[in-house]
Amino acid sequence: MNKGKVLIKVSCTAMGDTLCSTPTIRKVSNSYGFKVDVMTRRPDIFKNNLYVNNILEFTEDDVEGYDEVFETFNQYIKINRNESSSEFYDKPMEIKFGNFEARQLHAMGIGITLFPEEMHYDYFPDKQTEYSKKITKDFLVFHITESWPTKTWDTKKWQCLVDLVKQHTNFKIVMVGKEHKEAGYHGDIIKLAPKLKNVDLDFCIRENIGYQEENKNQSQLSNLFHILNNAFALISVDSGPIHLAGTTDVNIIQIGASTRYEKTAPYRKGTQNYKFHHVGGECKIFCATDIKYSVKEWGTINSQPYLPECQEQYDDFYCHPTPEQVFFKILEVAENE
Repeated sequence: MNKGKVLIKVSCTAMGDTLCSTPTIRKVSNSYGFKVDVMTRRPDIFKNNLYVNNILEFTEDDVEGYDEVFETFNQYIKINRNESSSEFYDKPMEIKFGNFEARQLHAMGIGITLFPEEMHYDYFPDKQTEYSKKITKDFLVFHITESWPTKTWDTKKWQCLVDLVKQHTNFKIVMVGKEHKEAGYHGDIIKLAPKLKNVDLDFCIRENIGYQEENKNQSQLSNLFHILNNAFALISVDSGPIHLAGTTDVNIIQIGASTRYEKTAPYRKGTQNYKFHHVGGECKIFCATDIKYSVKEWGTINSQPYLPECQEQYDDFYCHPTPEQVFFKILEVAENE
């Protein structure tokens, strides 16, 4: 097979979901012994990638001129559920993203699996700018975003955490985030970046809210990489920056929610435990990744409940930690460095 004859289509738009495709792209490239072409809605993720030859704009059309074309984020597979071939032929089993590990979902589109030592992300930034050089190991990076309720840590809790850090440590704080829209099953999800008091730097981008695929600026992503890489730690809910932080050596402190952290935590050095710390609340059910709630709502495991809501219908999100819990984790990480 000649160079450039393998195309991998990556259809997702979110930063983190797209980064999850890079282990598969690396494995395919290494297996064939040449770079592959990638069709994507997020070209900023793949610029400078050592395993990518050409980056194409994503389309739904068939592509000619390739010996093999794969689509990695395919939510359907054909499966025999004890049915005759005439009954299950061309009948798909839908893979619900909320029930599946994203890196392995990309790999499954190629027909392969990934092992722990193969699960790390690839991102190759541009050179550092004066913008990101302002950040040193004296900084904590706070990624503050308002998303759907189960993944949103209340702004008052963020402000309390800022106050605790400023009153009791010498750390400086930089806020990062980009307001944007994501298309969801129940309509657009607006992700905002609230303003906080007493932070040292606010690098959030709040103007011209568009869809995430419209915000594919390479310089913004590269700057974020260097900000994370220069800092002492990132504090965030499950988010795109946590995935990007997985391509750096920064400490990651993830604020817990209703999803099991093992589903999305980055792999570094063959493990999800390297410089990664999850701080959860008192509720340990992780209802967003427990398929019994799919059965409860829809009567089948091949489904998914409405993830923005607490599946136990509690009056608060007890899976979220308190500001004090996150603060003490910051102190613990700093003391052990």
